[in-house]
Amino acid sequence: MITVSVDHARKTVIARMSGFLSTEDVEAFARKEQEAVESMDLGSGQFYLLIDTAEAIIQPQDVVAAFQHLVQNAVYKAARIAVARHGSLTKMQTERILRVRGDAAMFETLAEAEEWLFSEPLGADKDGPRSRDD
Repeated sequence: MITVSVDHARKTVIARMSGFLSTEDVEAFARKEQEAVESMDLGSGQFYLLIDTAEAIIQPQDVVAAFQHLVQNAVYKAARIAVARHGSLTKMQTERILRVRGDAAMFETLAEAEEWLFSEPLGADKDGPRSRDD
């Protein structure tokens, strides 16, 4: 399951992922993310995306591929994407998804993800790290 919320003050779309996902879940997330961005009256490069995977488990390859496609081809592209990844099993999958964007990074905790995400004003960062826990 994927839930999506917004933090209007920080211009951030927040996604929380849990359990075993399907490609339909990824498609639903794409729609929810687009709606969230539009609800803040923003466009590409004008918002952050924060993803918390605390409750997520290892995903099937078709779901990983669907996320990779979404990261590359989202209707609205986030200025930066930060993923809080809990547990080593999902590390390789997360790296694979994020490697298609230079402005995306993976962290061990939500606090570290938020610190990096908000460390640069929107539009200031062109190439962020892919991972900070290597």
